Amino acid sequence: MIKLTIPYLPESGNYLQNIHWTERAEYNVRWYDEVSLAWRYYREENRIPKNLPFKRAKIILTLYFGDKRRRDKDNYIRGLKPTVDSLIHEGIIQDDRWETVRTEYRKGYDKEHPRTEIKIEEIK
Repeated sequence: MIKLTIPYLPESGNYLQNIHWTERAEYNVRWYDEVSLAWRYYREENRIPKNLPFKRAKIILTLYFGDKRRRDKDNYIRGLKPTVDSLIHEGIIQDDRWETVRTEYRKGYDKEHPRTEIKIEEIK
């Protein structure tokens, strides 16, 4: 299993819908960069699976919020799209089609360290 940590949370879909397209593009680039950096740190600390990119994968995206307010899950799923796309770009997964990737979304609470955790494992 590959575990990557991004030290902040995605923006909500409501926010992304209401910003200028250039800001949305910058948001996507920022997430690509964060996933790339997390992947670099992972490679320095761990053995890399030899079978990358995974042809079929399970991706678990866990959002650790700094408070316990109610949130709309679908809003945050939209903000995670560039995260999954960057896994393809980094060569971790081959594709994000429905047939090849199972995605789970989870919520956690960590007042001191809000973050996004990405776990990727191959499905045989």
